[in-house]
Amino acid sequence: MNRREKILKKLNESGLDGLLFASGANFQYVVESNSYFWQRYCFNLDEPVAGARIIPEAMVYLNKEGKSTILTTPLLKEHFDTTLNDVVVSYMDQFEDELTKIIDGKKIGIGRDCEAWFRKTLKVKLIEVEDIFYDLRRIKDEKEIALMTKLGKFTDDAVMYVCKHLKPGMTMFDVERMIVDYGLQNGMADLSFPPTCGFKTRNTENAQSIEPFENDRKLVEGTMIAFDIGYMDRGYCSDWGRTVYVGRAPELVKKGYEALQVGETYMLSKIVPGVTKFGELYGFICDKVEELGYYDYLRFKRDETGGNGHHIGSEVHELPFLVPGDELVLQPGMIFCSEPKMFFKNEGYMRVEDMILVTEDGAKFLTNFPRDLFEIEL
Repeated sequence: MNRREKILKKLNESGLDGLLFASGANFQYVVESNSYFWQRYCFNLDEPVAGARIIPEAMVYLNKEGKSTILTTPLLKEHFDTTLNDVVVSYMDQFEDELTKIIDGKKIGIGRDCEAWFRKTLKVKLIEVEDIFYDLRRIKDEKEIALMTKLGKFTDDAVMYVCKHLKPGMTMFDVERMIVDYGLQNGMADLSFPPTCGFKTRNTENAQSIEPFENDRKLVEGTMIAFDIGYMDRGYCSDWGRTVYVGRAPELVKKGYEALQVGETYMLSKIVPGVTKFGELYGFICDKVEELGYYDYLRFKRDETGGNGHHIGSEVHELPFLVPGDELVLQPGMIFCSEPKMFFKNEGYMRVEDMILVTEDGAKFLTNFPRDLFEIEL
């Protein structure tokens, strides 16, 4: 069953007359576009700023017979496959009139993107169906898997490039600028989120707490750099984390990073598709890290609901998040991020984050930056 057939099956099961999505992840999923489109804030000068309306640059209506119609601006028309979708061109100030002509149902499913604008504009019954589409988007098809595999490798390569070009005296902003420049100069469309290359230098006030990072701190020996970066290509995201230490790291810190990596690979080995629950995964990491004697250094403990992971796709953070007790059973085609972290007071903060694909018989990493690369010399 292809993507469009899966969507129509859900649509007909729901009893809705059609689906209407504004620019965003669900829109992209329906139209199968290689580009990512945004929404614009439109202000009415007679109203307070808080009353700004968010209007999409493009929207799609799919009826239960399978006909899809895209409404967009002249500038964006060429981005869409006209063999799969009808395309109606208009200007944003005329969207309301054109949309009314397109809608042929009385009970329409919508997502959360531009929901307020739709509810104000349309005189039909609107049902929010965001959760249905999270379910559909959670299982990636072959094309999506290939794209996200490529994104994982690209992100590995980007940070390897940066590590080879670090110089004494660089600031956190300098390193983050390298991350941005490498992506945009080598074919990425955008960033998944603003990158963080957090500096913590041992035996300084900066290393007494996890946050904040100091943007103007200079890179010197004894600095730990915690990377959290991601790129976007053809509407899909990567999310990646590793840590490097400038110079020779104290044994406690070095062994701690090894424990994080061992915990991550152990968790991967425990995944059984159709059996393992998403909420069990961080517990596997904690079990192994505790066995190695580093449990007390984990930023989040076994039963805490911190930022330990999430699903990923056309949005960098997709539901559900990796929290204890989540009952979602892992299935082939799911891609998620696991991101355990440690903090050593007076030494620094470290993180590992991988994109992981659930396969037919287990799981595999889509991010394969060397797990033994920690200490680097400038």
